[in-house]
Amino acid sequence: MFSFENIINRFKNEYFFRVILSILFIWIAGSILISIIEPGSFKSIKNSLWWAIVTMTTVGYGDMAPVTVPGRILAILIMLSGIILVAIITATISSTFVTKKIMEGKGLEKINLINHMLVCGWNANIDNLIKSLLRLSKGSSIVLVNDQNQNNVDNLLSHFPNESVKFVRGNFSEDSILEKANVSNAKYALLLNNMNEHDDEKIILSTLTIKKITKKIKVIAQISDHNKIPFLKRANADAILSSNDYYSFMSIANIIEPGAAQTINNIIDTDSNNSIFSKDIPENFIGKTFSELHSYFLNEIGNICLGLYTNEENVGISDILSSDSSALDKFIEKKLKEAGHSLSEKNNMNLNLNPSKDEIIQKGQGAILLK
Repeated sequence: MFSFENIINRFKNEYFFRVILSILFIWIAGSILISIIEPGSFKSIKNSLWWAIVTMTTVGYGDMAPVTVPGRILAILIMLSGIILVAIITATISSTFVTKKIMEGKGLEKINLINHMLVCGWNANIDNLIKSLLRLSKGSSIVLVNDQNQNNVDNLLSHFPNESVKFVRGNFSEDSILEKANVSNAKYALLLNNMNEHDDEKIILSTLTIKKITKKIKVIAQISDHNKIPFLKRANADAILSSNDYYSFMSIANIIEPGAAQTINNIIDTDSNNSIFSKDIPENFIGKTFSELHSYFLNEIGNICLGLYTNEENVGISDILSSDSSALDKFIEKKLKEAGHSLSEKNNMNLNLNPSKDEIIQKGQGAILLK
């Protein structure tokens, strides 16, 4: 429990606090002494306080000056003391900021962002990945979490000098590292697999760890071994990326449907002007047909509406069972599973591509658009 008294006691032992006290002492003592020594304007303690602080900071406006020898000697002592103490304060503050900057660059500082994106892991395309995320996320910050070589990280961060990309060093499957990246307040977590099947177990473990810390975050996990996808689903990953699925599809599409393959390549190209994105449907279109919505987006905005999506929140087992392991809870869980009800604690997205033109727009639906 922190209190004002505890904070004061802590500061008493701090070097910086002692310097501040020294400045205050010299300022007040110098003002009192100069009021005693010097005649005229110095007899006013307000004027003496003003003169002392101006002298300590070496500003020297010249509106007041001692005329006696003892007064001038005192002025010299105040000047020298002020130069030393103010220099110490300036150096301490500068050192604090420089140290913080160095610690941030090495990934050793705790992140204080909100609604940011975590990019956990590393792959050869991470530069283009971050550029695309920054371009499409409209100002969201990105936090990299990995244990890569410092030169690789520094080289990557140099491409983003506006501080929109932060870095946390460590194993992203560990609670302490994720907490340092402020996973509790993050909006998304992208777990990258560097085309290595040995990383799949780490991806699964990290998904479990993240979902244990917070269920609000959306986890997108990349995996190499297609056979391990069921484990990621049990870990409640919101989206699973399998390189095998993509390569299989593109291999077949380039032979049978080369136009479709070229279209997909164009959409995912970071330099392309085309992209697929989601958008909220205006309230006045609720109850209208998909044909009317399609015409609105095409004619008014210039985008093609490809379909509709709905986020459905499932009721998790933890929402209806108590915190203990009573026989009643186990019985309810067993009966729910036997009845085939989902016990998942994640949100499911229902996607309806190219719906009927007479499809009625429902409240809560969003639109998938092609730019």
